[in-house]
Formats: sequence, structure tokens, C-alpha cells
Amino acid sequence: MPEEFGPVGRGEAIQALSREVLIRRSLDISPSGFITIISIIQGVALGLLAQNTFPKPTVLGGIQSVTLLLVFVSVFYYYLTMSVLLRWAPSFLDCFLPFVIASLEIPPAFFLGNAVAWNAWLAGFWFLTMGGLMITTKWSPVSHFGNVRKAHRLLHDLLRELRYTAGIGGFMVAFCALCAHLIPWQRQGWGIVGAGTVLAMVAMIVARTELRASQIHALYGVNRPPFN
Repeated sequence: MPEEFGPVGRGEAIQALSREVLIRRSLDISPSGFITIISIIQGVALGLLAQNTFPKPTVLGGIQSVTLLLVFVSVFYYYLTMSVLLRWAPSFLDCFLPFVIASLEIPPAFFLGNAVAWNAWLAGFWFLTMGGLMITTKWSPVSHFGNVRKAHRLLHDLLRELRYTAGIGGFMVAFCALCAHLIPWQRQGWGIVGAGTVLAMVAMIVARTELRASQIHALYGVNRPPFN
């Protein structure tokens, strides 16, 4: 005979809170929440990028558009990788940072073909990204890795490499914006240099993340070859 249950009143809990339930809920909502936020913002950014790329295409605008698309992909890839490696109970800061950082991908889509503004917005994006990486480093103790200290060290090596890439690259892109502003007859050239710098940064971020993620997975016996 099936077990009979009494009537459940309106608003009654279907699952009482406990330590295990709280942990499971945090684990479930943490990655899906971040990926959902990033996906929504990047969907908006991608739509604006397409809208502003095709009406008045230029050489510089086309290069900047492709570069920005790869920035979108690298940001999504980073959050996807971190959601696999790190899990914690989300706080307000965890909700705030993805909105702020990912939202800075949107303004450059309005300045395709404008070497000064496009480079300046990308510089701001990279500087803020560097700050976000510093916060991630602070709140990623060894407990995330079951006290496997080598995995913890590899993650922090990755975050340090990404911070340096974002910081140095941000200064270089800001320099391109400044030069484009001060030397107007060479703006297209500085715009192309700025886009090339961002492309190099994206390549470095993807390469280092692939390598470090592969090494961390290998420590746990999981086969994840880089660039597989």
C-alpha cells in the first residue's frame, strides 16, 4: 500500500533545511546562477555587436568586432571553467561582480571604428577583470580542492597569470587609446594595435587556462587534455 500523507498547508516546506540540504542547494545554484547571468549579458552584447557591425562596415570596425566576439567567448569560457573548479555559497559580491565585469563588454560594441573610445572601454574592462581575479584569489582556499595543495597552487598560479595578463594588457590598450587621442592622423593604426593587443591577451588567457585546468584535472585522475 502506498504511504499516505496528510494535507500540506499553504506555504509548508517541501524540504526542511539542514546542513546537507543547504550545501546541496548552494552547489546547485552557484554555477547555474553565474552562467545564467553571463549568458544573458553576453546575449545582449552579442546582439548589439551584430547590430553595430554591419550597417557601416569598416576595416577597423570589422577587426574590433571580431576581437570583441572573442572577448565574449573567453569570458564565458573563464566562468565555465571556474564553475567546475570552485563552488561556494553565493554572496552579494558574487552576484555584483559578474554584472559589472560582463556589462563592460557592452559599451565597446557602440564604438566600432572609434580607436579612442573602443580601446578606452576595453582597458577599463581589463582593469576591472584584474580586480575580480584578485577577489577570486582571496576567496579560493585549499579547502576547495580537498586539501590537495598542488591543485590549489595550480589554480592560484593560473589566477596570477591571468591578473598579470589583464593588468599589463589593460595598460597597453589604455596606451593605444591615449596615442589615438593625441595623434589623430594615426588613429586607425592605433586602433588596429589595440585590437591586436586584445587578441594576444585572449590567446594568452585561453592558453594558460587550458593548460592549468588540464593539470588540475589530471591530479584527480580526470583526462582533460588541453585544447581537446
